[in-house]
Amino acid sequence: WDREGRNSCPVCREEFADRTLKVNRAFASITETARALSLNTEGKESKFQCEKHQKELMLFCETDKKLICPICVVEAEHKSHSFLSIKQAVESYKEQIKTSLETLTKTKSAVEK
Repeated sequence: WDREGRNSCPVCREEFADRTLKVNRAFASITETARALSLNTEGKESKFQCEKHQKELMLFCETDKKLICPICVVEAEHKSHSFLSIKQAVESYKEQIKTSLETLTKTKSAVEK
């Protein structure tokens, strides 16, 4: 705002002589919220969070076929379910897809002959 003794509006760049500025509380509040949100997302950009608990999704519920957080595991909704680490679930599904693809490729070849 202050360059070499000159004051100017950050929006329209109009210059003015005196520095009789007032604090805009609504804008200050929005700015603080935006800063807090940007600080919370730093370093977590690639991680997904549980909508219910705001914790990192670390497990795969085989029963419901969805990612869950550690807190969800102990809740009644998932009480008797079975779980895998995300890495194990990825490997398992990757293998299933590979097998299905091989079967489809063989079936396609048989149909074309």
